[in-house]
Amino acid sequence: MAEAIPSRDLGPTRSLARTLLLTLTLAVLCAPAAALGAARPDQAAAGEAPQAPTHGTIPTSGQPVDRSLAPSGLPPGTSAAPRAARSHALALVALLIVGLVLGWRLRGAHRATPTAVGQAAPTAAPGTALEAQRGTLRAVADTALDGVFLTDDRGRIAYANPAAEHLLGYPPGTLIGRDAHATLAPPELQERCRRGLESFARDGRGEVLGKTVTQTALRYDGSRVAVELSVLPLWLDQSWHAIALMRDHTERTAMARDLDETRQNFHSLIQDNRTGILILDALGSIRFANRAAETLLDAAPGGLIGQPFGIPVTQDSADISQTEIRIVRHDGSAGVAAMGVTETRWQGQSAFLVMLHDVTERKVEETRIQRLAFEDRLTGLANRDLFFDRLAHARTLAIREHKGLAVLFMDLDHFKEINDTLGHEMGDAVLRAVAERLQALPRTSDTVARWGGDEFTAVFYDVADQQGAERVGRRLLDSFLLPFNPQGHELYVTPSIGISLFQGGTLDADELVRRADSAMYEAKREGGNAFRVFDRDTAQVAESRLQIERDLRKALLHSELVLHYQPQVALDSGRCVGFEALLRWERPGCGRVGPADFLPLLESTGLIVDVGRWVIDQACRQLREWLDTGAEPFTLAVNLSPIQSAQGDLFALVASALDLYRVPPWRLVLEIAEGALFAYTNRAPTLLQRFADLGVALHVDDFGTGYSSLPALRRLPIAAIKIDGRFIHDLVGDAGNAALVSAILTLAHGNGKQVIAEGVETAAAAAALRDMGCDLAQGYFFGRPMAAQELPRWLARHADRAAGQPGGDDHDAWADAPAARSGILAAAPTDATPRNSDQPPSPTPECPAP
Repeated sequence: MAEAIPSRDLGPTRSLARTLLLTLTLAVLCAPAAALGAARPDQAAAGEAPQAPTHGTIPTSGQPVDRSLAPSGLPPGTSAAPRAARSHALALVALLIVGLVLGWRLRGAHRATPTAVGQAAPTAAPGTALEAQRGTLRAVADTALDGVFLTDDRGRIAYANPAAEHLLGYPPGTLIGRDAHATLAPPELQERCRRGLESFARDGRGEVLGKTVTQTALRYDGSRVAVELSVLPLWLDQSWHAIALMRDHTERTAMARDLDETRQNFHSLIQDNRTGILILDALGSIRFANRAAETLLDAAPGGLIGQPFGIPVTQDSADISQTEIRIVRHDGSAGVAAMGVTETRWQGQSAFLVMLHDVTERKVEETRIQRLAFEDRLTGLANRDLFFDRLAHARTLAIREHKGLAVLFMDLDHFKEINDTLGHEMGDAVLRAVAERLQALPRTSDTVARWGGDEFTAVFYDVADQQGAERVGRRLLDSFLLPFNPQGHELYVTPSIGISLFQGGTLDADELVRRADSAMYEAKREGGNAFRVFDRDTAQVAESRLQIERDLRKALLHSELVLHYQPQVALDSGRCVGFEALLRWERPGCGRVGPADFLPLLESTGLIVDVGRWVIDQACRQLREWLDTGAEPFTLAVNLSPIQSAQGDLFALVASALDLYRVPPWRLVLEIAEGALFAYTNRAPTLLQRFADLGVALHVDDFGTGYSSLPALRRLPIAAIKIDGRFIHDLVGDAGNAALVSAILTLAHGNGKQVIAEGVETAAAAAALRDMGCDLAQGYFFGRPMAAQELPRWLARHADRAAGQPGGDDHDAWADAPAARSGILAAAPTDATPRNSDQPPSPTPECPAP
């Protein structure tokens, strides 16, 4: 029997191998933390669990690294899989290295085991299998992308894979046997590493064990590289070894920096955004609110979190649902916010993203623009556009409900005189006062609008017939019985009102307004302060008026307008000193049309501007003809319209005509009605003075019918005033008129103004004016307006009458009047002024008695 060779006890080694395989299996199946450390023998005996790695925020060098890629402030829900996968990989690589080491130990133990004498040697299969496993494990470590190190109990590098050599720039195999800390740690960390190694050698503990830290490592060429370092303890051969996993941290540092920058940008984007941003959970409670939302909703910082907001309604057909909500702003005022809602996810749960924009100012501006578009800026009433919209709606409703309606067109009587005498500011104040009174009249179904200027329109619903229309018209008239008090002035204003009725049928809005306008003109033609309901007679008048307007437009082109001339006589001498040019219309088929029938139409249609240009041209042409024939040095007066004051080229027009016909400026007189005088002083304050500087005389026409005063006229370059004929008509029989005329003469002469009396029709009136000291007169008593070709005959007859020769007009009343004995009928005196002189005539001398 062969002697048995004592065998070596392999129990502990095989037990360790079995433990390794079990641990490796658990590492694959269980959480990665279970494989991050190998328990020390004293820990295992005491039943202590191995230390798991701790996690924190991204550290500086030597500080723990949080493996999560979801930094605070970024949207949650970022997967933690990278952290788990990396920890798992670290455990697997570490266990592979442990397996590599133990495989090497097992191989050595197997080779040293003796066999019994006479026993057959064991087959090579077990060794070959172990060698294959060892090769596989080494291949795994060698092909790992991260650097893998194994250090012995003295801190020397026992193994370094190619990735570690490449990372640190060492040639293959040159790291083996080197002191890991002295080779890899920078000088400033040497002492710290030395103390850590001593502590690790004693009890296997260290501040970086089981953790991943950022560290600076020295490369072969002396340069430095930032690395992530993970170290695990390994109890082997009764001493502590270390397994290290190293990864280039340069890219990860850049990634971390970019990630931090992204976090800061996200924070700025959300928190510094002027748009209010809310995150609502599925129940409508606020889970997140930025500063803008807190300000917009008047909440303290953090005060919105957890507050119920409500579940917004989203539209299935749109990614974002838009609506507007009312809010209370931070200053306590009411506001409007535009709200956009979209569905999203927040912390893994369904949620709503709400965007809030304060649009209060925009809504106010939109309201203002809408008001400007449909509201009269001066009075606040509806404007013309809104009026037509309301009228069309009322008409449609009346047809559907079988009811009627009334359309009113109203014009203020003599409003132009208020504007011209008291100024446009006062005129605007009157319009506002009228609008305020009109607004109090209609029902909610009615509409009052300002048409333009001093014209107003209204729609009164449910007015069935003429009687109903008359009640509305009377009600409007009654509202004007009380005076208006704009700017402290008490003024009585009256309207002229036209009414048209809609009782079904095809009448459209435009026709209803035209009919009301025609009825209004009929009321104004009858004196104003009245209303008229449109009927057939009104239609005929309106048609006639439209025809006259059409013919007037043709008259200027076809030379149907002519000038007639009425003489002006010096009362103290009887001498004709000038004429007034008066417009006449020779209408084909109708004969001569009186000025009262067409002048208002010229004003209302604006044709007066073109006609006024023509009149000035014709007047200067006529003066040139008189100069060329050697006539007396007559002056010629031309009336100006208030509308012409708004024409910026009026002065240039007059100056050009005088220059074209070579007429001395003093021969032309411009007459401005008293009611229009202030239109000129307000619109063109320097215009009158420019005319005076040119040498053109300015007269105030119809004095006494407006609101001007002689002291006010004193400040204007006015040469003369003309007393209105209404004061002259009853001059002899009305003591009041006589006293008024006498006062005007006294004040005018006291202010250096001449006085002209118009409308003188009797010898008694002429004599009375002469005795009062009036300077000039015109009227039918001296001569009617006549065509230019009739003037020589009238001048000859006037001279004959003055000389008392046969052929003169019989004016017995004038001859018997005291004035006749004073020489008022004397012939025009001969003075030193040539008849064709361009110089102003000298004052008329006293004429001798016939």
